[in-house]
Amino acid sequence: MLVHDGERLICTLDRVPVSPAGNEIHIEHPRPSMKGREEEARHLSRLVFLEICAFVAETFEQVQAVSFAFSRPLPLLQGGARDAADRAEIMHRIGIDNVQVAPMPSSMPGHFIVTGVWVYSERNLAALNEVLSELRALYRDRPIGTDPRGGTGVVRRLLARWRTGA
Repeated sequence: MLVHDGERLICTLDRVPVSPAGNEIHIEHPRPSMKGREEEARHLSRLVFLEICAFVAETFEQVQAVSFAFSRPLPLLQGGARDAADRAEIMHRIGIDNVQVAPMPSSMPGHFIVTGVWVYSERNLAALNEVLSELRALYRDRPIGTDPRGGTGVVRRLLARWRTGA
């Protein structure tokens, strides 16, 4: 599965397994296409997951559940435990009752996996759309990959130097 923001590739999921009955899909190991800080503190992977849930709920009526397993073996912006707790909180907000957070056996301390199943219901769909609307608003005024101070990467740094005369 390829996830785009307009023409820009946001992430790739190598496999999206479907249950034998065709009523559940499983999402894990999303690979962001952007490097480093472009994924940033707005947690693009959460937006991607919610967008996938909404797309599936609106397009494939036979799919009644989306299971997921998210872990990040990379250094995190807030630390592994805080990031896992933030992911779990979003999952609870969209109606997932049994979110599990567990440490991953890894050489990196603070590596957690967050798992659960989003089940289609009118209540859960309304909760999903509410949270999705909030996260979309974070990106509306500032496109993905841009810096809050304007510019991106090298351009931002050059502008900062020019403004300070350094």
